Amino acid sequence: MVKRLDRDRDYEVFVEACMLAGTHLLNAVLHKFSVTREDSDLLHSDKPPLEVPIGVELQPLFAAMKFIEDLRPGYLRGMKPWSAEDGTKCLESFRRVKTFAEKALA
Repeated sequence: MVKRLDRDRDYEVFVEACMLAGTHLLNAVLHKFSVTREDSDLLHSDKPPLEVPIGVELQPLFAAMKFIEDLRPGYLRGMKPWSAEDGTKCLESFRRVKTFAEKALA
């Protein structure tokens, strides 16, 4: 879906799509690593709080998701004008999440 969007024209949908897809990948990795139960998913990288601390191996995944999540309020609530630089960083963060998940789930 990300490839079909015009990142700069459809930026609200773009950020939302990266966040939603990234969150699903994050949850799949957390299940694989037995950090969360199969019936318990995160809505954001920090909500609900995890019952166990995340290991150092998962920190890059959480950092990439947190970047995407932090973009969301300003752009989706119209509080911030779109920045193409943020769009590039958002896509880079999503690709880090996706690459991490692909390796972890293989």
